[in-house]
Amino acid sequence: MEQGLSQFVVEVSDPTHAGAARRAATRCAELINMEESDCGAVAIAVTEMATNVVKHAKVGRIVCERVVQNGAQGLRVLCLDKGPGILDITTALKDGYSTSQTSGNGLGSVKRLSTHFDIYSRPGLGTCVLAEFWPRRKVPALPPSIQVGVVSVPIHGESVCGDGWAIKPTADSVYLMVVDGLGHGMFAAEAAQEAKRVLVQVQSTSPAEILHDCHDALKKTRGAAAAIAAISQEKRTLSFAGLGNISATLLSRTGRRGIASHNGTVGHQIHNVREFTLPWDESSILIMHSDGLISRWDLENYPGIGTKHASILAAVLYRDFDRQRDDVTVLVAKNAE
Repeated sequence: MEQGLSQFVVEVSDPTHAGAARRAATRCAELINMEESDCGAVAIAVTEMATNVVKHAKVGRIVCERVVQNGAQGLRVLCLDKGPGILDITTALKDGYSTSQTSGNGLGSVKRLSTHFDIYSRPGLGTCVLAEFWPRRKVPALPPSIQVGVVSVPIHGESVCGDGWAIKPTADSVYLMVVDGLGHGMFAAEAAQEAKRVLVQVQSTSPAEILHDCHDALKKTRGAAAAIAAISQEKRTLSFAGLGNISATLLSRTGRRGIASHNGTVGHQIHNVREFTLPWDESSILIMHSDGLISRWDLENYPGIGTKHASILAAVLYRDFDRQRDDVTVLVAKNAE
């Protein structure tokens, strides 16, 4: 099962920022012991992505995270902008195509250099590019049955994120957590980390029970809002329990349904923890986020995005609905293609 372990964001608004993005991404690749040739591919691709942002959109962000799948480590890079978008993606990926009097090899080279590539762009809305890099360009075998994408970044000015998230696969379910430590900074992060530790270690199987376990463990911290979902593809169910300002929405072919979190603070005050069980099918998409994201989003405004990698969904929501005055975490889960 894949799980993001850390993320960082590089703002891109000047040609010199391409170098900063390249160095940061390359350093991340080196830290997970990727070989020199793989690090070189990361460096070239990230430079191309950042350069494209400056040329076409003026301003954007590069989000990098280390991911783990079946014990192997890789690097996932997301490039986000609110530029004019791409009218014809197929043409834009061809070598020699350019709208800015350049060689036009940017997106094409990113696709060739990466192990996995995906892109979503709409005229007038901007572009999101996903590029994954795995050692020797080999994705580990046995991909997860539930695909998860997350963006989780701190409020501007903080070095650590007071939000957190975690994934726990078991024999029959995949457990997903989003947690928001009260406030910002180190103490909020400590509360979030403690909740994540509990999810991974406890033997409880229901989301409501796990929240109670978290409550006991977080009494020594400043507390947190938290929500836990458990997806069982065999039973075709989604179970959910939440406390505090964590939003959850289940999308499917039958429509959109919000899933309520109850009032309370994990570690400080629990009145009622009600667990909901909903149907999960091949069309289902779960979106969970902290209150750093404006909740007035609607994927109907993004035609075709439901077919994209879960990370692209999370990144586009972050790009367009970040409040910019709080830590923000967006987690998206869907069935793997």
